[in-house]
Amino acid sequence: METLRKNAFNYGLVLGLTLIVINVLMYAVDLAFFTKPWLGIVILTLVTGFGVFSAIKNKNLLGGFITFKESFTSFVITVALGYFIATLFSILLFNVIDTEAKKIITDNIIKYSVDMMQNFGTKAGDVNQMIKKMKETDSFGMFGQLKSYAFSIVIYSIIGLLASLIIKRERTQSL
Repeated sequence: METLRKNAFNYGLVLGLTLIVINVLMYAVDLAFFTKPWLGIVILTLVTGFGVFSAIKNKNLLGGFITFKESFTSFVITVALGYFIATLFSILLFNVIDTEAKKIITDNIIKYSVDMMQNFGTKAGDVNQMIKKMKETDSFGMFGQLKSYAFSIVIYSIIGLLASLIIKRERTQSL
């Protein structure tokens, strides 16, 4: 189990660094990337892929057999650590290095949300209420980012449960 945790930890470090590189590229190229839904899907797929890869690699290290618990543990350690590293970097980026960037991204998110709500025929009063609420919320502040991290870990844990059900392969019990 110790080797499993060590491997999952190493994959988590690689995931964290990969997510930092992606964030730096998005930040350097165009802040509008932070509001693109397709990029969220790419990151979801990447993070899930790292968790699955970690569980499969550990399964191979264990001779092709892995329990559900071992698979899930490997997945969660990798994803939780990698995503936490990326979250810490985002907190640093948007609250210390460039506080103006979070204002620009928040304005872009509000604009995107307003356009979407208007396309769905939402009443002007509801749109204005949503704008007010979004302006009051600091999604890129430390508390907002940690809250987002916790929510993401819940989602990734559900994905990890499903992936672990597929990956697990327990040794047959002989009499």
